[in-house]
This record gives sequence, structure tokens and C-alpha cells, in this order.
Amino acid sequence: MVDAEIAVRPSLPIPNRRLLSYSMYAVVGLHAVLLIVARPHPLVASRLLTAIVPVLSAICAFVRAPLVAPRERPAWRWGGVAMLLWALGHTVETFVGHTTTVTNLAADPSDFIYIAGTFPLLLALSASRETKSIQTVFLLNCAQIGLAFVLTYVRLYQMTMPAATAATVMGRIYGIVCILMATLTALRMFTWATLEERRCVRWICIFIWTYTVIELGMNYATEYWHLQAGTLLDLLWSFPFVLCGRQTVYLPTEELPPGPPKKLSRFQLVVESLCPMLVTTAVFALAASITSQHAQLALTAIFLLLLIQGVVAGVVQSNYLTGQNLLLERERELQEANVALEQLSLLDPLTGIPNRRRFTAALDDAWRRAMRRQEPIAILMIDVDHFKGVNDRHGHTYGDECLVAIAQALGQHAGRADDLLARYGGEEFVLLLPEMDQASAVAVAERMHRAVHRLEIANNGSPFGSMLTVSIGVGTGLPRFDLHPATLIEVADQALYDAKRQGRNRIRIRALEEASTLQG
Repeated sequence: MVDAEIAVRPSLPIPNRRLLSYSMYAVVGLHAVLLIVARPHPLVASRLLTAIVPVLSAICAFVRAPLVAPRERPAWRWGGVAMLLWALGHTVETFVGHTTTVTNLAADPSDFIYIAGTFPLLLALSASRETKSIQTVFLLNCAQIGLAFVLTYVRLYQMTMPAATAATVMGRIYGIVCILMATLTALRMFTWATLEERRCVRWICIFIWTYTVIELGMNYATEYWHLQAGTLLDLLWSFPFVLCGRQTVYLPTEELPPGPPKKLSRFQLVVESLCPMLVTTAVFALAASITSQHAQLALTAIFLLLLIQGVVAGVVQSNYLTGQNLLLERERELQEANVALEQLSLLDPLTGIPNRRRFTAALDDAWRRAMRRQEPIAILMIDVDHFKGVNDRHGHTYGDECLVAIAQALGQHAGRADDLLARYGGEEFVLLLPEMDQASAVAVAERMHRAVHRLEIANNGSPFGSMLTVSIGVGTGLPRFDLHPATLIEVADQALYDAKRQGRNRIRIRALEEASTLQG
């Protein structure tokens, strides 16, 4: 379902994709011909051809890495390194192991390389989304893997034990590593964060489970059936690498479409958090296994392991706190931006004075306060006379300049802290006067009326000396519980209507006590 949401294209140009695929097929085909035709059994040539296939599969992973997102590249590169180490181990086994069986059940240098080859895959699987991009954690994980190299070498080659016991120890270590890898891949299949990470984990999972089945089957056949190398069954070793190599070059590289990140369940978060601990547990088990003969080294390794984990925890915690602080800072900036935006939403963009929304909220507050205190309240509705003529004769730009000048003149007479002048409509202003009786409100209206006259703004569409004038309606009274604050606006609007009906350029008054008459 996820893949269907994106356009799919091959991860490599078609010539490179075919070259790598056909090269693997050609090597396997040559190997099959050699096993069928050549006599006696071509052991060295057979194993060298087997080693070439993982090299080609590693090249596929290395070529794919630059094509994906930077945070996804290390996993593919670690996978390629693991395959190169397997090829190296197989080559060393060819020239050092001196065995004619299909698998080597004794401990020799190749076994150390085989086990070492699993460590890069552990690194690729154990990184969580929180630690994948932290360079310090990556280096500490490398140190942890380096410690595992040392402990594995000591366990295989520096412990005094019979050859049969060494083979048993080697088998146990390799079995534990295979189980650990299979467990990790199975768990990581449930916790992928990105589409590319899911592809990589699935790629490793297919390889590990396929290889583990073949490894266990070959070991069983070698131990109980005395299966010899140089038969067509040798081709089975190439199967996991050919399968993964082909999948690597044919996988698309697109990510999920833009959107919110994938949300993990509580179980998935727990699994993702515990995955890195599996590597630590394995290293701890290695250290414990050498305690009987190398106690000082084992205790030193355990101390270093604890130190590494402590530093990793500190780095992750520091990174988390840094992210939290950054998040809090962004939240504070967002709150400030929201406050500023809220303030802007309450202002008229042309005149810079409060708009109708701000006035309505202020009237509600003033109305409730006036009812509690039983104090009068007044509203002045101010309308510019013949404003259509201003726009028609002088232009809209001139009309806007007139409104700005009027707003500034009116604002000079809204001197108290609770007084609020707002732009109510196109050319209509409103003034809220809390705690003001009728006589005082009329006095304010007269001062505003004279202030507009003193501006001497030209209006060739006005009959009053071609000058811009205003009409003012005054609504006053004592708020009552049975009336809505909008009633006072209706009263002031009726007074303004009276002023217009009687010729404009004048002030008219109405009292809130007339509200019942108006509503009727």
C-alpha cells in the first residue's frame, strides 16, 4: 500500500543494473559448469567463485548507497562491508582451512572473519531513529564492535581447550550470532521509520534468514552425512547473495510523499529502544565467556562496555534535552507570533485602529462591567458624508487617505484608557465610551465633529462647501440584563440614521431607554 503511493523508478540506470545482475548470474553459471564438467572436484576454484558472488552483491549495496537519503546510506554500506568480510572469510578458509567438507567445523582464522562479518550488520540494525544521525553514538557503537572483535578472537584462539571443544565453542558462538541477527531483523521489521529503512531491513532479513537456513543445513549435512565440497550443493552458498544483490539494484529509491512522520505504537517504540541492547548483551556474553581464563581482560571489557553505554546514554539524553529546549524555544516563538497575529487580526489594515471584531469584544466587556457597577455607557457612530463622491471624483487612493486622516483626528479625542475607536465599516467609525453619560458623550461628539471640519478635506461631491463632513449618532444609557450589547449599537445607528435623514453633517442622540420602542 505504501509503495503504491509513489512513482517507482529503478535505483540504478538500466545498463548498470543489468551489468551487475548479469555478472552475478554469469559467475554462478560458470561455477555450475565447473562443478559438472571438471574432475576431480575443483575445490579451490569452486570456493573462489563462491567468494566472487558476495563481492558483486556488496558492490550493488555500495552503488545504491549514494542514491538514497544521507541518513539511510550507512546501513547499505555496512551491509556491503559484511558481504565483503564473508567473501574474505571464504577465501581464507580456502587456503588455510585445509578441509574437503562443505563446511569447516573446526576453529581456524576464517571463523573469526565470518563472525566479524556479522558485526557491520548488527550496526546497521541496532541504530534507532534518534541515534542514527548522531556521529558520537556511531563512533561509540564502532568501539563496541571493536571490543567484540577482541573478545571473539580471545575466545576462539586464546582459550586453552581441546580441538573438539574449540569446534563446539565456535559452533555455539556462530549459532548465537545467527540467532541474534535473525531476532534483530525480525524485530526491526516492525519498527521501520522510513520507506528506505524498511527496504534495507527487509534486504538484511531476507539475507540472514536464507543464509541461516543454508548454513544450518550444510552443517548438519557435513556432520551427519559427511557431505564433501565440490558438488552442485556448493551453489547454495551463492543463493542468498544473488537474491540480495538483485533485489538491491531493482529496488526503487523514492521515499514516502511529504507528510507527518510515521507514528509508532507503544510496542514498536519499546522494541526500537531495546534493539541496541541486543548488541550490548552479546558483547557482555562474550566477556563473561572468557572470565575463567582471562578475568582481568573480561572485567576490563565489561567496564569499557558500561562506560560506552553510559556515554551513549549521556549523548542521547543531551541530544534529547537540546531538542526539547529547541522545541520550547520554537513554541515560545510560535506563541509570540500567535499573539502578534492575534493583535494584527484585531486591527484595521488601512487606518491602523481596532476593527469591528475588536470593538465587539470590547463592548461585551464594557457592557458587563457597566451592569455590575450600574454605570452608563455611550457609543458614537460616525459616518463620512457623501463618501461615494470622494471615490468617484477623487479616486480610491484619495479616499483611503481621507479615511486615514479622519481616523487620526477622531483618535485624538478618544483620550481615556477605556475609550476605543474602531473602524466599523467602509467609511463608518464607532467610538466606545464606557462610564459616560449623555451630556459628556455629546460633548465628545461635538469635538470630533469640529476636528473633522478643521481638516478641511476637499470633497467635490459634498454640498457643504465641497468639504468632507461627518454625521454622528450618539447612543447612551444604562445597560440592563434584558438587553443585549448589540442593542446599544442599534440605538446609536438609529441616531445616525436620524442625522442623515435630517440632512447630514450633524449630531443626533438616542437613549437606550428607547430600545423597547425600537425593537417593537
